[in-house]
Amino acid sequence: MMVTTMTKEEAAGDFGRTVLEMIAALERRKGATLSIEQKILLAETGTVEQVLSILTGSAVKVKVVRQTLADSVIRREVIISSAASGRLLVRARSKVYCKVLPAEIVNKLMQEKRGIGTIIHNAGLETCRRLVRFGLGPGKHHPYRVYRIMHKGKTAFEIREDILI
Repeated sequence: MMVTTMTKEEAAGDFGRTVLEMIAALERRKGATLSIEQKILLAETGTVEQVLSILTGSAVKVKVVRQTLADSVIRREVIISSAASGRLLVRARSKVYCKVLPAEIVNKLMQEKRGIGTIIHNAGLETCRRLVRFGLGPGKHHPYRVYRIMHKGKTAFEIREDILI
């Protein structure tokens, strides 16, 4: 498995150029060529569902495969697919730190009906996303990324997305 991690110095510089260089280095080391869609999804720091809709020209469907709550942490696995074709686009595994979030957000997450990005957007929750690392899964040749969604300076979500397109 090939992993690329962003240092604090890299994150403080020109983020676009830094991520572009990191993706190029990953491709060289792994001998792989990522599609433009995969590169966009590795680098984006907005709402994944929205970007996927634009890239596929279709609404997307978020299906919660598994969700558990223990010690104020929700562990959640979802599949995001094209609503039009059913094609699998992203598999995401998340840890949600409930003590950092307003009860309204936690309640919406527990209903298991929407994606995290949509819930955050609809609630107007002020957040910041921080890319932690990305790489290529072993033998799968699917890129993945790990990022954190911060709220009030604390990690509220930690998410790993396997990019299947």
